[in-house]
Amino acid sequence: MVMGKSEKDFFESCKIAAEEILNHVKKEEFIPIFSHNDPDGVAAGAILAKAVYRLGGNFLLRIIERLDEVTINEIEKIHSNFYVFAEIGSGYLDVLRKLSEKAKILVLDHHRPLELSYPNLIHVNPMLHGIDGAIEISGSGVCYFVAKEMDEKNLDQSCLAIVGALGDLQDKTKNRCLQSLNKQIVEEAKNKGLIEVTEDLLFYGRETRPIHKAISTTMNPFIPGLSGEEDKCLGFVVNLGIPLKDGDRWRSISDLTQEEKQKIFSQLTIYLSSKGFSEESIFQLVGCVYTFLEEDKWTPLRDGREFASLLNACVKMGKPGIAASLCLGSRGETLDEAQNLLNEYRKTIGQCISLLMETPKTIVEHEKMYVVRCYNIVDEKMLSPIATILSISGGLNPNKPIIALTNMKDGRIKVSARASQTLTDKGLNIGLIMQTAAEKIGGKGGGHSVAAGATIPHGKEEEFIHFVEQMIKETI
Repeated sequence: MVMGKSEKDFFESCKIAAEEILNHVKKEEFIPIFSHNDPDGVAAGAILAKAVYRLGGNFLLRIIERLDEVTINEIEKIHSNFYVFAEIGSGYLDVLRKLSEKAKILVLDHHRPLELSYPNLIHVNPMLHGIDGAIEISGSGVCYFVAKEMDEKNLDQSCLAIVGALGDLQDKTKNRCLQSLNKQIVEEAKNKGLIEVTEDLLFYGRETRPIHKAISTTMNPFIPGLSGEEDKCLGFVVNLGIPLKDGDRWRSISDLTQEEKQKIFSQLTIYLSSKGFSEESIFQLVGCVYTFLEEDKWTPLRDGREFASLLNACVKMGKPGIAASLCLGSRGETLDEAQNLLNEYRKTIGQCISLLMETPKTIVEHEKMYVVRCYNIVDEKMLSPIATILSISGGLNPNKPIIALTNMKDGRIKVSARASQTLTDKGLNIGLIMQTAAEKIGGKGGGHSVAAGATIPHGKEEEFIHFVEQMIKETI
């Protein structure tokens, strides 16, 4: 791979971070690792934890939801000379400054960074080197390159970095394939014989579930009338004249002939077009399939997106420890519990989407955006996936960003925002808008150009919405 200057500088920063971790391992110092509570964050933390473990280092891996004063006070109770933050931290460098007065801090992230630097801070972020952290490399990808610098044995963590990138929806390209530095990680995994990449229909459980169940459990994209509706999916397949069984065995998507796959895709294209879906949304059903060859067949961990879906469900259902255990190699009962959580999560998501669609004045179209008021309908942990599903479901105008809001347990308001790649290509940066608008009213926000979030004070919602819409108008 021919590297530009920015990539060389990025890899040099990864090397510096690796040397810092190695130095603390050699000193036999305790290394607390804090990672974000999403699939990419859990994978990132697990990659670093395993890298330190292999060297005989002492570490703690903790999954955290956010960085604020309360979290920092809790972290300070864990005494160490060195704290590591994985897939979180770049947007909270101001909050972390307090911690740097007592110890060294290493931030490995890919979100939009604050323009801050101070003593005792080592900050690795691809965006500091002109690399887009939204589509070119994930947080787990950053941690993978650091781990690889620590020891070449950590090349086998490439699969986790791929899971993290898919969990972060970095495959939101037209062909649903990972690009740039993410693709480099895929190639390294292929060279190690760890992964096979093919192009196919992207239904959940394409190798492990009967055809109709695979269609019904697909949430990305969300198919109105079919996602979550197993009986209707059964009828859909039967009406196409496609055999559901081969003898006594249920057939899976991977068992279908090319002609049968084309028949399903063609019929879904007609159906989704009638529902107002764009061509771009419909083609989200086809893309690169990432198969992990060392995982057991007939388990969801063999497929990169299904692995990421399991991690996401565990985190959103309040069980990040199960997600971390999966990433660190636990299977058996851990996998069974994760699958149960996924089933519960999908049921919850389906109920939330239905309620939002049925409840008047929850989804309101503005001149330049949609505002989705999810109060008392969507839990704060579910807001992000709900915003994502709404943004890719095809039922809303893709040329308008989506701003979703809901109540938090501590009384504040959580915001999750999504924008299409088409809008970002025109110059829209929803992460910058979230950061700026939140700060204007005493909140905190940030993220990527296509996906971002914020936490704002209760009672400031309409003021926040006004600022967001004004900035969108000024941009596009």
